[in-house]
Parts: sequence; C-alpha cells; structure tokens
Amino acid sequence: MSTNFFRIDEHKIEASHIRSFPRSTATTQEEVLHLAVKQYTPLRNTSPKPGDITIIAAHANGFPKELYEPLWDEMLKRCEQHGFGIRGIWIADVVHQGWSSVLNEDKLGNDPAWLDHSRDLLNMVNIFRDQMPRPIIGVGHSMGGCQLANLALLHPRLFETLILVDPVIQGKVSLIGNVGPAAASSRRRERWPSREEAAKSFAKSKFYQTWDPRVFDLWVKNGLRDMPTKLFPDAKAPEVTLTTTKHQEVMTFLRGNFAARPGDKEPSSADFTLSHPKLNRRTHPDMTPDADPQSPFYRGESTIVFNQLPMIRPSVFYVFGELSSLTDDAAVEDKMRLTGSGVNGSGGRAEGRVDSVMVKGAGHLIPMEKVEESADHISKWINKEMARYRDWERKTEEEWDGIHGRERSVMPQRFVDELNALSKPREKTSSKL
Repeated sequence: MSTNFFRIDEHKIEASHIRSFPRSTATTQEEVLHLAVKQYTPLRNTSPKPGDITIIAAHANGFPKELYEPLWDEMLKRCEQHGFGIRGIWIADVVHQGWSSVLNEDKLGNDPAWLDHSRDLLNMVNIFRDQMPRPIIGVGHSMGGCQLANLALLHPRLFETLILVDPVIQGKVSLIGNVGPAAASSRRRERWPSREEAAKSFAKSKFYQTWDPRVFDLWVKNGLRDMPTKLFPDAKAPEVTLTTTKHQEVMTFLRGNFAARPGDKEPSSADFTLSHPKLNRRTHPDMTPDADPQSPFYRGESTIVFNQLPMIRPSVFYVFGELSSLTDDAAVEDKMRLTGSGVNGSGGRAEGRVDSVMVKGAGHLIPMEKVEESADHISKWINKEMARYRDWERKTEEEWDGIHGRERSVMPQRFVDELNALSKPREKTSSKL
C-alpha cells in the first residue's frame, strides 16, 4: 500500500492556456481548467540528496492515476536495491478524466486532445520546479507514453530517459487497438447501486481478473465516484458511477472525421480547401494530408508523435506486451528504428540509447497485470541510465570548473580565434597575363 512507503500530497493547479480544439471546453475557449496532481515522496527519503531521481508519470486512457501506485511501491523497493534514491513521483489526471474531470465537470466539452496534457505537465514542472531538480525521468503508459514523448519534443533536455509502456504511437489509428476498445467502452455500464455491488460486478469480468489485486482495489476506490453527478443529477447515495465518464473515455480513443452532410453541425474534414479538397484545416489541422484521410474516425496525436520519433533526445526504453493489440513485429521495429535516430535525437538504437523488452503473457495493461515484472524492467533500465547520467555530469562539471569569474560570461579565447580565422581576409594572388 503506497501510504506505507510514500507521503502522498495532493495539488490542484491550472492547466495550460488555450486547448488544442475549440470544443475541448463547453464554455469559452479561454476557460480555466484544472489538474488533480499527486506527489509521492518516499518516507525513507524525506531529505533527498543530489542525484536522486524525480519521476513524472502519465496514465492510460480511462485509468485514473492512482492505479499506478503498486508500480511505484515495487519500483521504490528495487531502486533502493540498485543504490539510487527516488526524490519524488508526480502524476496528474488529464483534465477530462479521473479526479481532474470532477474538478472540471461543468467546463468539459466533447473534443478532448491528447497533447494538451504534454503542455499541462510542462506547466506543472514549472510550478513545482524547486521540488524537481535533475535528473528527471518520464514513465508513461499507453496514451501517457505518447504524451511524454511529445513533452520530450517540446523540451528536449527535460528528461534524462523515458520509459514508454506499450505507448500509443503509430502511423495510423488501429482498428483493433482503438476502434475495438472504443466500441466496447461506449456500451459499458455507467451506474451501480453501491460501490460494493460495483466491485462484485467487476470481479466477475475477465477484463479485471488478470489485474494485480492491489490495482483492482484502487480501481474500485478511484475509478468510481459517488452520485449524484452532472450526468446523473437525480441519482442518490449510495449509488456510484464511473469517475471518467464513458463519453470522455470514448472520445479520447477516437476523434470524429465524418463525411459532410447538409445541415450537419459536426466538424468534418470534407470541407473544401484550395490545398486539399478533403482536408478542413480549421477543424482537423492534425490530420495527415493523405489522398484518402482516415474516416469516420482518426486520432492525430499518435501519428504526429510517430513522425517525430527520430527527434527524441532522451534515451527511451520501450516495454511491450506480448498479447497487446498494439504489438506486432513491424510496429515494434518501426519504433526501435526511428526513435532518436534523427536531428536533435539521442543517437537511437545504434548508440545504445534505445532498447525494449517484451513482457510475456501481458496485454496492453502491463502495469495493471504485471506490476512486479514491470518494476524489474524499469528499475534496471533506470539504473543503467543513471550510471551514464553521473558520468556525463562529472565530465560537464570538470570542464566548467576550470573556468572562473567573468570568463564564464564572455566568448572563450578559442571561440574568438576560430571566428577570426574564418573572417580573416584572404590574400589576393597576382594574375598572370
């Protein structure tokens, strides 16, 4: 239980200004949304030392941030065994899910955007910067993996390394990986007579039977909220409903891209533009401008990040699930080949900065199904990367320590010499007639 290992502090902060889509908010486009943040401080490390790691985490679609607490418990044990400390772990529910969605209940629209959370997390880092010295590590699951990869693109030097657990980063929306779960979630039950009855119902479902019991208990506690709510104003205690509404969950899986029909008020990519007759850049600016855009649904964020994988600067460790619908040989190889391989990248697989592991017998929900094995793989990778981090820090400090006073703020002599050599007038040679 996390309270046995961590002091847990809760924070409410403002989300970043201006959301990706006009309909992300139900009120005005300038509406202020909020994040529910949890900060986990190890009870045995309340006075952290330089070099202790800060972890920023991001959750999967439809799964509240608290479900990862057993993973933090197991990681803490292993990090202590490896000899490095955890300063703190920070995670926030995206604005339209979990306890953040409760804070924003009267403000949420029907067009959520994944990459808003990347900017929200950067805002969180800036707010709590005094508690987040380097090194900072990212751990993201599913949608959260995509969001942290995007954050690394926004701020290339923020993370020393990223651990991306079965991230949704792909060239196109997967019919199996996105449409199937979205359709299932759209039909899911939304209310139960009590939390106890809901727990009994969940326990009968094969979906939850593969979960670690600790994760299941946290789902019953945080995946449900007491009634009444905005969606069910007439309900009465002890009834409960989903904390993340099925509507917000499904609209996070897929974004509509419907063929235009006369009289429709839903955004459509079929509006004519001079550059592409099938792409409406006002409503669908994040769609890949193919000759045949994905319809009736797409999800642009995973494709945007996929196309920028070569520019990821921190090292990356992928944790794939053997039974996941997102895992196939071609998809895995694409990520391994591309990540960090381009301009501003880490050097990628060729320089040992990208690696992966395949978790046997696990589906997409690896942190829920294989908590201890996940912690094993993640802590070993962090230990390796922290050895590199310490080596690079030592070299950087040694180089800088040799320079003092005003010399740290002016052009080095080598800089001046090289500049003068390039700008020195060339001697004219006499021409022969």
